[in-house]
Amino acid sequence: MMFWAYFSIFTWIVLGVGIIYLIVQAIRHRSKKFSLIIIGVGILLSICSFAGFSYAVPMYGGVNIERSDYNTIKRATKDGKALSKLSKHSSDKQVYDGEKAGKNLCKIIKSIPETYDNHIPRSMAIDGLPASTSTNDLNLYDSQYIESLVRMSANVLSKKVTPKDEGSKGQSKVYEQIMTDSGYSN
Repeated sequence: MMFWAYFSIFTWIVLGVGIIYLIVQAIRHRSKKFSLIIIGVGILLSICSFAGFSYAVPMYGGVNIERSDYNTIKRATKDGKALSKLSKHSSDKQVYDGEKAGKNLCKIIKSIPETYDNHIPRSMAIDGLPASTSTNDLNLYDSQYIESLVRMSANVLSKKVTPKDEGSKGQSKVYEQIMTDSGYSN
């Protein structure tokens, strides 16, 4: 991300030099061709800078997050969507996908370091997800319990991926977006 910040600063410098050179050439009544080329290059660089920022720092729920965190969220929401389909009336494929999703979501939550704030929901999600999704008896699926485990996982994940300067409001936006993408309503 720092590369794109430096690239953006360089872009503004090139654009500023081009504008200043254009003003100087206009005052001297000389050819403005070279200064317009510099301004064109500056505009082209600013478009590239914007594209780079958009790729390196995607928005999720209206909050800028890191690319690696964005990919983690996408994996977690895919697993959450598979878990949202688990119920007493699920097909064999949904049961298989749900069991796999429970294990994958557990791995994602295990990869998040334990802190004072996330200790309880993290440990409950780690203990509950594999146990609640690996049963062969469809009557034992408790969709409300699975939903609460997905919500705890989303809470832990949103705390980790939200930048500190966004605060609790940004974390709430990310959490709501994770739950919406997972197939649960808020």
